[in-house]
Amino acid sequence: MSNLPLAKLLTAKVLAWSLAGVVTAGAAAAAGTVAFSTSGSTNTNKANVAAPGAGVGTNGSASSSATAGGKSIGAAISTGSSGTGTLSPVKLCTDLATKVESAVGQAESGADSAAADGLSEADLTQLLANPAVSQVLSSSAFTSLISTVDSAAAVPDYCGLLLALPAVPVPSAFTQIPSTVLTEALDALPASDLTGVLDSLPSGELTQTLGELSPTQLTSVFTTLSSTAAGSVLSKLPASSLGSVLTTLPTSAVTSLLPSLPTGDLTTVLTSLPNTTTGTVLSELPANGLTSVLNGLPSSALGNVFTGLPTSDLTKVFSTLPASSAGSVLTALPASTLGSVLTQLPAANLSSLLSGLPASNLSSVLSTLPTGDLSTVLTTLPTGKASALLGSLPNGSAVQILTKLPSSVLSGLQGVLPSSIVSQLP
Repeated sequence: MSNLPLAKLLTAKVLAWSLAGVVTAGAAAAAGTVAFSTSGSTNTNKANVAAPGAGVGTNGSASSSATAGGKSIGAAISTGSSGTGTLSPVKLCTDLATKVESAVGQAESGADSAAADGLSEADLTQLLANPAVSQVLSSSAFTSLISTVDSAAAVPDYCGLLLALPAVPVPSAFTQIPSTVLTEALDALPASDLTGVLDSLPSGELTQTLGELSPTQLTSVFTTLSSTAAGSVLSKLPASSLGSVLTTLPTSAVTSLLPSLPTGDLTTVLTSLPNTTTGTVLSELPANGLTSVLNGLPSSALGNVFTGLPTSDLTKVFSTLPASSAGSVLTALPASTLGSVLTQLPAANLSSLLSGLPASNLSSVLSTLPTGDLSTVLTTLPTGKASALLGSLPNGSAVQILTKLPSSVLSGLQGVLPSSIVSQLP
């Protein structure tokens, strides 16, 4: 597409949108079709048409001082073609781009512009970002476009969406598009163009844009994006906005989204969230989604995620995980984090968790615990439960674990430990 002549490129865009039945909300009459006469000059309607890069006169009209290549383009703008017609918003946008190209070309060459052939999507994006847009929009032919988005400044970005350009022409003005218009336009974009649009937005504009979407619309955006593109968008958000997006999305959408993210993006997302938000997100995941997410994190990131989690969320996470998955998570945690997690759990939940672990995981967990945390864990458990857990391990492993304990803790356990273990203690 990048090498198509402008006429063919724009015809393809118009046809695609016509087949899709795209009708943009907001200013219904203006967003549909508009009949107008283009004969004669249309320079008299210049109110409120300030656009990116254009000056604005003291009376609110667009300044005629915009230049291209150092030359004034005021006289170079074609205000319409002869005859009358009924034009859709998409066709108006193609006319806008064509007239800007013509105006810029005339101003730079001092002669009539050549046919607008050979323009790529990048060229179209640059045309819509050109200061000449403000003067072209002064034509009454484009009044309906301005009415649809409430301001001339938002027209270039609105046209970029209608023409499915994979980049935003004027990112700083993107959030001026009314939310009703914006959400319908985003919903209609194919995945590749939606990716380009969101990637081209600065963090602030991206945050504001996603914040205006309903849970259903937000879900539509993230189910349209590829996992790589979704990870890139989420990683770009500041912590508070990231938390808002993940807690706004339905649990089913988060369950599908997080495990699909590339490891780097998943790590960035879960280690950027505030502890309370991380706990909320993880505690709402079902067992399979929770397992996929936690197993997808490297050990260092996993330790970061579990550090500082509220006790209620931590308890729910380990109550949700299957025993084998819990064993994998616990054995992947750094020793200090492992101790913090187990000593934070209520006695009943701690007992249930450790009792369900495979013997190899239980042995690894108890052996990894720092001495102080091991003492706390074993003394928190009911005496019979601590004895049963140690008795389920091979004698050599149990003895190795017990010899780490202070004599005061060890003496309290010796009366209930199996004789086979006690006989091997120092």
